[in-house]
Amino acid sequence: MYFDIDNEFRTHFKNLKQVFLYITDECNLKCIQCLYKPHVFFQLKEKEIPLDVALKLLSDFRELGAKKLTILGGEPTLYGLSQNNEPLLELIEKSKNMGYEYIRISTNGSFKVSLLENIKFKNLNEIAFSLDGYTSEMNDEIRGPGSFSKCVSNIKAAENLEYKTSITCCIHKKLLERDKEGNTLLHNMIQFAESLNVNTINFHDLFKCGAPMDLWSGNIDPAIESWMEIYDEIRKNISNKKYSISIRLPICIITKDAFEQNASYYGFCPAKLGERVLVHPNGILRICSNLICTSYGVAKFFNNKITWDTGRTNELSNHEIDQSTPCTIRGKKDFGNYVPLCFSLKPNQDEFVWKDISWERRNVSK
Repeated sequence: MYFDIDNEFRTHFKNLKQVFLYITDECNLKCIQCLYKPHVFFQLKEKEIPLDVALKLLSDFRELGAKKLTILGGEPTLYGLSQNNEPLLELIEKSKNMGYEYIRISTNGSFKVSLLENIKFKNLNEIAFSLDGYTSEMNDEIRGPGSFSKCVSNIKAAENLEYKTSITCCIHKKLLERDKEGNTLLHNMIQFAESLNVNTINFHDLFKCGAPMDLWSGNIDPAIESWMEIYDEIRKNISNKKYSISIRLPICIITKDAFEQNASYYGFCPAKLGERVLVHPNGILRICSNLICTSYGVAKFFNNKITWDTGRTNELSNHEIDQSTPCTIRGKKDFGNYVPLCFSLKPNQDEFVWKDISWERRNVSK
């Protein structure tokens, strides 16, 4: 071990399976819905994790059991850009050598295509490209001019080089509208992803649920009532095998009665499981991404130590660890007869860790 790690950290993460490494706060886009926005615009000191520190952390987390790594930002392909991305490439290569079985990078797709041709970059198991629309008009209104064409071009280039690719798409209110044929634009987005031959489309929700990021994640969030109808429609299409690619679709919200009938399934919470850790340049280690850009976490890394947060900013302080409950973080808002769920609860998703923890076995309603 490189870090002196508190026993509390070791105990909570005894089932650690994945690391989300936010390697840099820098980004070249200003997406409306960005939940990381405050970090992009401001950090008191560190805006990236030094390579040697990142590798030591990854080595220790691997020793604790982690086998999947997701590299994010900001925009991770900006990491070491002035050095021809050598720090990023070394990070990927050495993570693979450490024994990480699945390494994914989440990118806005604006990087130079030559990066895809680098032999070290090819150690990646997946490149997740962020797109929020199937036309330049729809996407660029959210992510900025020219972002659609550049991202799509790099997806095609990655496909030609036989990378496994996916699309990450936010569920914004435009996608819940219908076209002249009555199809939801969300359905059309899936069909667009199919046309690009990606392996998966992974949807993230933007609902205002009483979490901190509600304050800065823009005004393109859909109405919850609209989503519930659309969710059932798309989920039925998935069950009927209407799509040729894997779809990761969050439930987001459910009736109280439905929750109580299957609480052990709908109460999914990574914070309670201790199966993931999020690592940030400012030294905060957390579990729940709803708390990004806040002072809340579970621990901090600094001067070769990982210190458990024993104060009020420990994100677990308000969790009923041994009980199946609706999302604690999102439960600050009154939803009437409905309760919010973790936005990582995406039934039957074809995802490395999801299959590993066998959560679907708890789903008595399938």
